[in-house]
Parts: sequence; C-alpha cells; structure tokens
Amino acid sequence: MARKFHPPPDEIDEPAADDGPSRTQRKNASLELTELGEQLVNLRAQRLAELALPERLQDAIDEAKRLKSFGAKRRQAQYIGKILRKLDEETLAAIRKAVERH
Repeated sequence: MARKFHPPPDEIDEPAADDGPSRTQRKNASLELTELGEQLVNLRAQRLAELALPERLQDAIDEAKRLKSFGAKRRQAQYIGKILRKLDEETLAAIRKAVERH
C-alpha cells in the first residue's frame, strides 16, 4: 500500500485574505434579503404600488400572497430574496426605507 504524500507546512497554500466575503457573510446577507422579501409580501397593496419595483419582483410578490402552503411560501420567499440580490443598492435602499416606514 502506497503512502500518502503530505507536503511540508510551508508548502501548503493558505487562502488569501482578500477573497471577498466569507461563506457565512454571504449566507447572512442572503437571509437578510429573504426576510426583506417576506416583509415586502406583508406590505399593503397601496404601499407596494408606491414603490417602483421591477415587474419580475412584483409578480413574485403577488404569487407569494396567493400561496397558502407553508413550504410554498418559504420557497417563494427564497426566490424573492434571489431577485433582490440582483438589484442595485439604490433600489434596495428604497425598499428597505419603505419597509421600515410600514
């Protein structure tokens, strides 16, 4: 049976410090946007109409309001979070501000 080769400690590549956000940071940001999406679903129709939401996001929110199943609502909230991740920071700031006023 062949022995495994273990490189000396000085030859092991260490991850660079500037690789971007960690996995935990990315997951926390994703969860925060999913929760923001759930708050959007709970907004009144009049408040949603005041926001200039992209059509795709508005359709996803309307679909989430229609759903009754817990699992379906959870999946739809994750989908809304995915759409929110693709939006620019200005739009997200306006959405957060509208949700906070609610």
